[in-house]
Amino acid sequence: MKLAVTGGSGNIGRRVCRELIDAGHEVWSIDVVAPPSGTGFRSADLTVLEETQKALAGMDQVIHLAAIPNPYADPAERVMSVNMAISYNVFEAARQLGIDRVVYGCSESATGFGIHEPPLRPEYVPVDEAHPCWPHETYSLSKYLGEVIGEKYSRAFGLQVLSLRYTWVIFDTFLPQAREMAAAHARGEVPESLWFGAYISVGDVARAIRLAVEYQAPEGPLFEAFMLTAGQTMYNLPTLDVLKQVYGNLPEVAAPEVYEADPYASVFDLRKAEKLLGWTPQDDLTNVDEWDV
Repeated sequence: MKLAVTGGSGNIGRRVCRELIDAGHEVWSIDVVAPPSGTGFRSADLTVLEETQKALAGMDQVIHLAAIPNPYADPAERVMSVNMAISYNVFEAARQLGIDRVVYGCSESATGFGIHEPPLRPEYVPVDEAHPCWPHETYSLSKYLGEVIGEKYSRAFGLQVLSLRYTWVIFDTFLPQAREMAAAHARGEVPESLWFGAYISVGDVARAIRLAVEYQAPEGPLFEAFMLTAGQTMYNLPTLDVLKQVYGNLPEVAAPEVYEADPYASVFDLRKAEKLLGWTPQDDLTNVDEWDV
């Protein structure tokens, strides 16, 4: 297939492009910075609909990763306006061009449990795709509303939209920080953080995107969201013990078999991604030196 990867020259995008090329696809990075050799390139300002349409013309699918990824580096209103404009333009251009599927790089922040201000308590764990979403700051809102655009375009115009809600993505520049955090957790230090020690390798994200691209779905409208994290948290405490430490008592454990099978399992539910996409995480901090970043 001929695939467009918006933000294909970024840290995640480069690894995604390589994964898709290795799988035999023709891949084009849609960005303002040229990608490494081997990937096609179309330069475009994705905040402009006309440029987005030209850049996506002739593509079979779009993997939409482009966004301001760090809400602390830009004013809040710019994060919101840029991310929302890009998402709208990508979905609208796909509709106008007759592109059947958009794979959307979302975030667990869309649930409200990633980047956060007020403390939030899950209604139940593991947190799955049906759990209410409570985003409340500029980045999480922009990712959540991008997913909403995709869902509404699927219903109204028949697009197939697969939204991947992945957690903190660790690539090469983050590996030292990840090792330091893991060592702190091994000493029993559990910070009051409502991302619950979740993370994911960039290789596991790339593999999930490839599987979403290749997912054999029935023809016609489709919207599916998927939680993606490493299989276990960073903590050396069982996950339910972490929740007790954070909240004083446990939220409802809706699927106790998850934590009976693996006491250190992610707070986010990975079973839908396994069932529909055939995806399971391959990387964790025990094999970090073997990661393909």
